[in-house]
Amino acid sequence: MSHQYTLQLHTGSFLKANYSAAQIMEKCDAIFARIKVKDLILGWNTDPELNRTLLDYFHTKGVRVLLWLPILAKSDEVCEITYATTLSDQDKNAHFACPNHIPNSHAIITLYEQYFANLPFDGVFLDKIRFASFAEGYEQGFGCFCAQCEKQMHSVDLPYIKKLIQAHDNKLMRGEYDRYGRYHFADFQVNTFYKRRSQYITDLVFKLAAYFNSRKLVVGADLFAPILAYHVGQNIKEIGKLVDFVKPMMYTHTEAPSGIPYEYHAYITHFAQSEAFTKHFPGGPLSRESLRVQMEYIANVPAHVVPGIEINPIQGICHTNAETVKDHLSLFAHYSTIALCWDIMQIQDAILAVL
Repeated sequence: MSHQYTLQLHTGSFLKANYSAAQIMEKCDAIFARIKVKDLILGWNTDPELNRTLLDYFHTKGVRVLLWLPILAKSDEVCEITYATTLSDQDKNAHFACPNHIPNSHAIITLYEQYFANLPFDGVFLDKIRFASFAEGYEQGFGCFCAQCEKQMHSVDLPYIKKLIQAHDNKLMRGEYDRYGRYHFADFQVNTFYKRRSQYITDLVFKLAAYFNSRKLVVGADLFAPILAYHVGQNIKEIGKLVDFVKPMMYTHTEAPSGIPYEYHAYITHFAQSEAFTKHFPGGPLSRESLRVQMEYIANVPAHVVPGIEINPIQGICHTNAETVKDHLSLFAHYSTIALCWDIMQIQDAILAVL
């Protein structure tokens, strides 16, 4: 199958642009001449002149444009949100916001309305819509323990859960994946705990998707690879019910946040047994068989699926190349659309040539 592509274009932080409009248009003219582009995820710089110029340009090319909007991860201080607390770190050095703090969803919508609502975006792509992973730290990997979150954990024996966390108990790992990639923990209380925390994320996606749908906007969601998604609070099936498409990050050569090897290593270093991965994915989480099984999970999701693959080699961080991209295109051959991540402005000619 010949693919069409969704591009991600990182225009910069909220407060600082990475490129000029002229630089972006020159690069994209060359890209559009070689591959078929369906959608473009653009963000998240707030410069209205830059965004309007780019939207006009991409729309003349027949490309649908979605605003790339990071939700719960700290980026720039452009809105007032409350960051998550852990068992021992009371809001110090926190990098993820609390999804259960009601004013946070209002702050996200306020940010959108202040900087982006008057621009003709076709949709919104929700990024960082999860809890912190173990790559942020061991205790951070279990989510938020603020007073509001703990109050919502009314069905969970929190003293028991905290004792397991402090002991790095393997009960926090044991369980089974279902056909949607959700992980069902063998310990009843651990399972209940993870169900509650995933519901917080799903509830936030529901609120935001409802708001953006009311504005006639397409909504997409960034997901961890299925092997890891539920462990950071992403219930793939339930999120899939709320959005138009999901983009699982099938990043197999990235030693940085969201990369499967990076996140996998951060997870297993805290436990004596990595049963959640070794039991279910012989050959390791990066084997071709593992990736095939993971995509079987996400194929059952009630939303359009657009696998995300790495196309930006970065020394010491991302080790992808033309051959790894070709391999992923083969692996995901039956998907009509592939997302090229992270920043199409940095794609190399050798990789563009194999698309």
